[in-house]
Amino acid sequence: MGGLIDWEGGEEGRPEFAEGRPGGAARDNTRSQLAHTVSVVGELPAAGERGVALRAALHDPLRTRLPDPAERGWARSELAVMRALSGPYSERARRIEPNLSRNAPTAPVPAEDPASAHPPPQVNNPGDTTPSSPAGSDPDSGNADLTGESAPSPTAGAHRQETPEAEPLMQSTTTATPALLVNVPMRNTSFVGRQALLRAVEEQLAAQDTAAVLPNALHGLGGVGKSQLALEYIYTHQRDYRIICWIPAERESLILAALSSLASQLGVAPVGQDSMGAAAANTAVPAVLEALRTGTPYDNWLLVFDNAEDIDAVRGYFPHNGPGKVIVTSRNRGWERVASSLPVNVFERDESIELLQKRAQDLPRQDADRLAEALGDLPLAVEQAGAWLGVTGMEVDEYLDLLAQRSPEILEIEQSPDYPVSVAAAWDISLERIRENNPGARQLLDICASMAPEPIPRSILRSSRGVNITPQIDPMLREPIKLNRAIRDLSQFSLIKVDPRAGTLQMHRLLQTVLLAKLSEEERERMRDAAHQLLSAANRGPYGSSQEWRDYQALLPHVLASQAVTSTDPYVRDLVYDTMWFLYYWGDHEGAAVFGRQAWSAWLAASGEEDIYVIRMTKGLAFLLRQVGQISESIPLTEKALEVSRRVQVEPEELIDSLCEMSDARRYQGRFQEARDLGKEATELARSLFGPEDQAALRGAHSWGVDLRLCGEFKEALPLDEETARQRDMLLGDSSFFTLNTLHCVAIDMREAGRYPKAREWQEDVYRRALTALGEKHPLSLRIARDLGVCRRRDGDLAEGAKLAEETLRNFRSRYGDEHLDSLTTATNVCVDRRLAGDLEGSRRIAESTVARLVRRLGPDHAHTLVTRANLAATERALGALDIAQEVEDDVVRRLGDTIGAQHVITLTVGIGRANTAYARLDFEQAHTIDSANLPLLTEVSGAEHPLTLSCTSNLSLDLRGLGRADEADVLQRKAVEGFAAVLRTDHPWLQAARQRRRIECDIAPMPM
Repeated sequence: MGGLIDWEGGEEGRPEFAEGRPGGAARDNTRSQLAHTVSVVGELPAAGERGVALRAALHDPLRTRLPDPAERGWARSELAVMRALSGPYSERARRIEPNLSRNAPTAPVPAEDPASAHPPPQVNNPGDTTPSSPAGSDPDSGNADLTGESAPSPTAGAHRQETPEAEPLMQSTTTATPALLVNVPMRNTSFVGRQALLRAVEEQLAAQDTAAVLPNALHGLGGVGKSQLALEYIYTHQRDYRIICWIPAERESLILAALSSLASQLGVAPVGQDSMGAAAANTAVPAVLEALRTGTPYDNWLLVFDNAEDIDAVRGYFPHNGPGKVIVTSRNRGWERVASSLPVNVFERDESIELLQKRAQDLPRQDADRLAEALGDLPLAVEQAGAWLGVTGMEVDEYLDLLAQRSPEILEIEQSPDYPVSVAAAWDISLERIRENNPGARQLLDICASMAPEPIPRSILRSSRGVNITPQIDPMLREPIKLNRAIRDLSQFSLIKVDPRAGTLQMHRLLQTVLLAKLSEEERERMRDAAHQLLSAANRGPYGSSQEWRDYQALLPHVLASQAVTSTDPYVRDLVYDTMWFLYYWGDHEGAAVFGRQAWSAWLAASGEEDIYVIRMTKGLAFLLRQVGQISESIPLTEKALEVSRRVQVEPEELIDSLCEMSDARRYQGRFQEARDLGKEATELARSLFGPEDQAALRGAHSWGVDLRLCGEFKEALPLDEETARQRDMLLGDSSFFTLNTLHCVAIDMREAGRYPKAREWQEDVYRRALTALGEKHPLSLRIARDLGVCRRRDGDLAEGAKLAEETLRNFRSRYGDEHLDSLTTATNVCVDRRLAGDLEGSRRIAESTVARLVRRLGPDHAHTLVTRANLAATERALGALDIAQEVEDDVVRRLGDTIGAQHVITLTVGIGRANTAYARLDFEQAHTIDSANLPLLTEVSGAEHPLTLSCTSNLSLDLRGLGRADEADVLQRKAVEGFAAVLRTDHPWLQAARQRRRIECDIAPMPM
């Protein structure tokens, strides 16, 4: 590199910057200057593909493919550069160095096209800032990283992003270094003119926070350069902002993906052990919007929502009143009502001429003028014509004749095309040449037209299984040289744009429209099928792993646009099924339910209810509907899936799954006994067929344990859960999600069986494991935290229990919203904690709102609704509203008796509250009647030593004392105190209350479903 690097002077044989460049430009100059210098060197023609790769590494050091160690000189050059830039580049340097030491200079390794690398996250940092470091690395992988696709780390825990180096405060808003660019496409090197429009964007953003870049009414579909104008504004104003994010906004899922990526870059996305993975949308998006709104860690930001057609949906993702700006590009002129609009028209003639002469350098101005006239100065048509002339050298007169011939043909295809005829005619000329010279490349365009106008990963064009499409396409999928040639040809004619950094290619939506208009319905169907085959053959991992979510995000728009749900191919249906579950685990529950419904409807119509894919999708859709609160609609679907599973005698594993799903559905209905019977049937069937250690048997046993708890059969649930946890620990390890989930259940069994200190100790340990394995914001970690809060409260540590409960409620609401069942059951616990802390009004408010939401979600007779009402009654009693408390408790006991039974422990615990209300009224006789009837039932159901039984005993002694029967009261009081002393800590509030002759209030916590 021109004497920039000294290969011998570094310590231990490491490269260092040459004499006269101490510290590498990092000491004499800035890292920004060094990065700029290296970038310029990489752009030199002599640098070739290696220069492209080096510039890509500057933009994205984490995910860009590592240099080929066989090309030792370039690899050592990049190593020195990465060391000098330091910060996030240090990790890349650390990964390059072992490859150099392992590979001798004489060991050749075949070079791979850098553009075919695995798509990196769409983060780039032109010029240089000191960008935030990548989010972390893959803790689950032990594979050496030779490709740059991931950076495995043997350590658990999150790798938070580094904070950018401090910048001096400036009076101007212009920053000292270019903005951190997130998801921003590559700059259009052919951009010309538009200076007045660029100034107008700048002026509008100076006056208001939002500017809408809209097309002129004559060109409603596009092609006038809205997106390119916004992109050029970004690159010419990089120093006016601190961070800029490009957000594809045609679909809501694309917005979620872009904002999740931004959250990871800002370091505000909750992360767990999978710190290298993509952030979950339902936590990352609220977090990043709040960070933008507050300006922490970056103020002076710019968001660009590209192709934002749904105004209401897109505006929901604006960080209102934040210290930043928003640009919207759209074909929807409705934006004029809500934002300053900037209509974009066709080129001025001089701009058309400039672009034509830029692409075809020998083109006379007069010829360029005539051609621009024929093209109507439409930027997209001008670009296409310029590319053609630049590649072919054709005379303008000949090209104009071709345009004149093509235009009538286009109107024959579509009488009133919703795209300009000039651009379609220009494309048609190029398409015909491609068809003649490279038929496979021409067919590839038709396949891409069947996908979304979003970047298409090149990786899906490299088949991982035997995909057979056409004789022209198939060789390209098997021979990289032919594929690269086809992509190069298409790129030369500006039919696609290639992003070598991201490993993607992209087609303009107008070209897609033109191509599809030229196909017959039969041809469209064949091209869609080809797109489905390519998408289904793409490598994708487990949908539940955040490590794989970026791959799913890249495929998602194409799965949707290609209507993959309509395919009957088993491989494609697997892709659709996995995509639905990716959406759920990623956090887009509503999107998962909508997509699942589309797939279920299409599959049912095509294959009938007995098809195995239809059965699975029926169960999946029903589950998702329960998660989003549409329980009444989900139940018949689950019932149908089980009925069909039994009728057609599906494979045993499928039947076991259907039984477990039906058990889950019955819980949401509050029909716990039926759920228990289904769980038992699933477990016994799995054990008889596969043995107790089989995964299906363990799933059935776990489900059965949930049902036993809901039925109040804790003594039966405890040994079952302990054995399930032991088996899962042996099979999956102690940090597995499934092991931790069952260990969590063991703690609840212990707690509800009355072993409060042991349950807390157990749950504290499970929580520590979950934090290490999953992170504090993982849904299972939050559920464990919720029940740990109850364990702490039952163990007498009211303050710590309340603190954890409040924090967990905030986290659940942030993740799922107020209406989700996890949020509601946690709110029920918080109601109790606030009452015990003396915040009676706060307890009443949260209890009343939670009851109303539970009624809407589960109904008025569900046990969770009634438990929350009972806890609300206790708060009313503490507030002195005894009439209200009595009315609520009487109604709750009646409803519980009709649903879960009069002798269920929940019903009996509400009875303790009823007696307390009577006692508060000084109606000692009524209190005695209730407590004396309750005590033998509690003794039978829970045991004589259970704290609930002892609480009833202590309260009964006070009833007797109120009735003047002091001797009997003393006997019961001593019994309660001695019993409490044996099972509770010495400072437990219930033990103190028994000693001091005060009533004991027993709370009820909802059992997880």
